[in-house]
Amino acid sequence: MSTQVHRRRRRAPRRGGAAPHWLAQLPYLLVLSGVGAGLTLCAFNYFRKGSGLMAAALLIGALARLLLPESQLGPLAVRSRSVDCWTLVILGEMVAFVSLSIPPMNKTGLVLAGAFGVLIALTALARGVRLLIAGRRARPGGGPPG
Repeated sequence: MSTQVHRRRRRAPRRGGAAPHWLAQLPYLLVLSGVGAGLTLCAFNYFRKGSGLMAAALLIGALARLLLPESQLGPLAVRSRSVDCWTLVILGEMVAFVSLSIPPMNKTGLVLAGAFGVLIALTALARGVRLLIAGRRARPGGGPPG
């Protein structure tokens, strides 16, 4: 007589921070729908409002990428956290700069556009200095070439 062993299928334990699958898509869908709604507004000749909405969606995506764990981001997490955040912030600021600098321009819009331009320049400068410092630390010996 043969003995049959019934094995239970083991399920992988859920991680403590893991979210349901549909919830992981939510930040990505928020950014995607914000950009889509902005493009729709631009198509109906509301360029400033549409591009402002797109910039806000990209900056919210950067904030979500910065704060949420990778298990809750879905397709919003493509590269490393820093590369994704920098990319979304720079794109969001560029779109905001364009939306604020198109005519008709009032003084408030010009000041905000200038502020975004200065912020983008400072961000690029800080990133360059950081890469330069990291390159010097990675050099064997740690000091200047001799």
